[in-house]
Amino acid sequence: PYSTEYQVGFDDDGKLNAILLTVSADCGCTENGDILFLYDVFFDNAYYCPHWKVISKAFKTHTPTNSACRSPGSMPSIFAMESIMEHVAKSLGKTPEEVRVANFYQKGQTTPYGQKLTYCSISDLWTQLMTSCDFQTRNEAVVAFNKANRWKKKGLSVVPLKFGVILNGAPFTCILSVYAGDGSVAISTGGIEMGQGLNTKVVQVAASTLEIDDISLIKIKPATSLIGANNSTTGGSVGSELTCMSVLSACQTLIARMKPAREKLPDTATWLDVVLQTYKMGINLMAEGWVDISGTAEPFVYCSYGVTCTEVELDVLTGEHQIIRTDMLYDCGESMNPEIDVGQAQGAFAMGLGYWLTEHFVRDPATGTLLTSNTWEYKPPSSKDIPIDFRVTFLKNAPNPLSVLRSKAIGEPPMCMTCSCLFAVKHAVENARAEIGQDVFFSLNGPATVDVVQTESLVDPDQFTV
Repeated sequence: PYSTEYQVGFDDDGKLNAILLTVSADCGCTENGDILFLYDVFFDNAYYCPHWKVISKAFKTHTPTNSACRSPGSMPSIFAMESIMEHVAKSLGKTPEEVRVANFYQKGQTTPYGQKLTYCSISDLWTQLMTSCDFQTRNEAVVAFNKANRWKKKGLSVVPLKFGVILNGAPFTCILSVYAGDGSVAISTGGIEMGQGLNTKVVQVAASTLEIDDISLIKIKPATSLIGANNSTTGGSVGSELTCMSVLSACQTLIARMKPAREKLPDTATWLDVVLQTYKMGINLMAEGWVDISGTAEPFVYCSYGVTCTEVELDVLTGEHQIIRTDMLYDCGESMNPEIDVGQAQGAFAMGLGYWLTEHFVRDPATGTLLTSNTWEYKPPSSKDIPIDFRVTFLKNAPNPLSVLRSKAIGEPPMCMTCSCLFAVKHAVENARAEIGQDVFFSLNGPATVDVVQTESLVDPDQFTV
C-alpha cells in the first residue's frame, strides 16, 4: 500500500510549475517489499513539469510483505499524478481534460529522470480517442442525465498514459534444435508462459524468421535452468519481447550456418530440403540465442502511450455502479499478434478494476492478521464488473524500431489506465455532492469499494422527499 502527499505550483491555465511528492510505502515485514524505485520513475506519467522533487519513504510493518504482481509501483504512482491533475482542475474551475491537455509531454522534452523523449505520441492518441469515442456528445448526455436524476448519476473520465519499458539488464536465452528427419523444430526458452501468449509469439517469430510455412513443425519445450541458465524474471511486460529476441538471435545464427547448404539447392527447395542438405554437409542444426540489453544510460529503452475513456452509472443510495462503456486506444507498436495483445489489454484492465474498485484488504490492527480472507469479504472483479461496452483499439502505423519486430509491451501499461474507472465514479459522486451544496474537492482513494462510494456521496435521510 502507498500513501502520497503532494504540493503543486501551477498558473491560471493549469500549467504545472513545480511538484513536491512525498510517498510512503508499507513494505511489510521484510525489505523485499521495497519497490519504491519503480514508483520513482513512473510518477510523471504523461505530463511535463519543469521542477520536481520526490521524497520516498519505505516503512517496515508487522504485516506480510506483498509480492510484486502486475504494474508494481507504476499503478499507484500514475494514479497519484492523475489525482493531482483532478485537484488542479477543481481548484481552477476547469475540466480535468483541459488541465491534462495543457501539460502533455511534447517530443524532445526531458523527463524528471533525465531521459529525452525522442518519440511521444500522447497528443495524437488523445485527439484520436476523443474523436472516436465521441466524448463531446457523450459528455453532454451525461450532463443532461445528471440534471434529470437525483439518485442515479453518471461520470465520464479520460486518462492518458506514458509507460516506460525497462529492457535493461534482463538476459534471456534460447536453445533451438532442428531435426533432419522431418524438419521439425524444438525450442526451449528462458521465458515462462503464464497465459500471456509468450509461446505463441515465439512460434510466430521462429516460423517467420526461418521461413517455415507449416507452424505445426515448431514445438515449444519446457523451460529449464539446465538448458537455459541465468535467465531473468519473466515480468515487467518484457518477458515476451526479450524471449522473442533470443529466439530471433538463435534463428539468425542458424540461418547463417545453413547458407552454404541453401546455396547448393534450387530456389524451389523446401524447408525440409534445406535441413536435409545442411545435415548431409555435417553442419550443426542446434543454435543458441542470447539477448542482454545492458549498459544503457537511460532507464527506459522506449515508452508506450495510451488513452482510456470510461463512463459509469452510479446508484447514489447504495454506492453500486456499472461501467457502461470503456474506450481504450493504445500504442502497441506493430503488434506481433493483435488477438493476443487485445486480450492482454482487456485482461489488464479487468485486473485493474479489482485494484481500484473492489479488492480491499482489511487486517486486524493489533496482530496484522488478514480479515478479508475469502470471497465473502474480499471481492475480485467478475464478469458483471467489466464494461458492458468494451472497445480496445491499437494505434495504426506506429512501428517501434527499438524492440523485436517493431512491437511494444502490452502486459502492464493498459492496467495503469484502469484508474479512469475510479475517476469516472468520482465524477458521478461529485455531481451528487454538488446537488446538496458540497461541490468541493475531495479525495477518493483506491479501492473505492461500494461502501466507500456510498459514504462519499453524503446521502442523508433528510434528503429523501416524496
